[in-house]
Amino acid sequence: MNKRYDVLGIGIAAVDDLCYVSTYPPVDCKIPIHSTIRQGGGPACTAIAAVGSLGGHAAYTARFGDNELSSFMKAALASHGVDISHMVQDPEGGPYHSFIVVDGSGHRNVFFDPALYRVITADDVSISLLHSAALILLDHITEPSLASVAAKARHHEVPVLGDFEGQTESSMSLTALSDYLVVPKAFAAWASDDPDPRNSCAFLAREKRLATVVTAGAEGCYVSTATEPVVRHFPAFRVDAFDTNGCGDTFHGAFALAVARKLAIEEAVTFASASAALKAFAAGGQRRGWDALPSLEEVFDFLRARLREPEKQSILEKLEVLRNSR
Repeated sequence: MNKRYDVLGIGIAAVDDLCYVSTYPPVDCKIPIHSTIRQGGGPACTAIAAVGSLGGHAAYTARFGDNELSSFMKAALASHGVDISHMVQDPEGGPYHSFIVVDGSGHRNVFFDPALYRVITADDVSISLLHSAALILLDHITEPSLASVAAKARHHEVPVLGDFEGQTESSMSLTALSDYLVVPKAFAAWASDDPDPRNSCAFLAREKRLATVVTAGAEGCYVSTATEPVVRHFPAFRVDAFDTNGCGDTFHGAFALAVARKLAIEEAVTFASASAALKAFAAGGQRRGWDALPSLEEVFDFLRARLREPEKQSILEKLEVLRNSR
């Protein structure tokens, strides 16, 4: 069955006001700001912007009103090739508003205001919209969760990719509804009560699904699949990181696009890792925020330069499906 979209994103959007400083400040001090910029953000929203930037067919839905932050977010998504025609009109709705301080090493702290956020419910997502997508990408930071949407997607046999950070009561029920679970090591450590990402990946993989992935930043990621349940480590690509904000979300979006196009988990992880590395590199510090999301050709060029034969030729040939299906 032909799908209109590779990935439908549902979850948190954020308007991010980023502030760049040389070093992260201790308490009770004053330091100069080098630059500021306003960009789109939020886990599912950044992931779906990454899908669009990589040439995938992407759509996003949220409860937005006509306020300034909603208008900014819709324009930012559309500029990255994301279909925003499925937004739910809510006069009181809108994105999070985040204030992010990024230091000279690319590390960041996020301060967010969720006052406008209104959760999407299963009634907001039609069956026809679910069936229009090869994959549904959902996130979770705070309650209420998207459990009803995940359950509806699973009921209609549409695969769900879960991107969960929130350590809340509903988190574990959401993991059980995910065909692909891709979570940061902090969440995995909380869920498993084990700080070792290999062990926490194995714990989460006890729930049978197509893939369980625990991301660990520059350390790489840990992966268990339905066909190869023993946890494997995939190292990250080494780059000079100028801005790590949104790298994990970029990994989610690239991974989602790859599995939506029927690539094997191993190729999806390689593609996602390269995409996240390019986001962190940020064109040598020349790009910021969503402007640093890589294009498909940039990822191909990066992999040509970083992979070795015979692995390089094999992976690039398999990744051609990302180019040919556009």
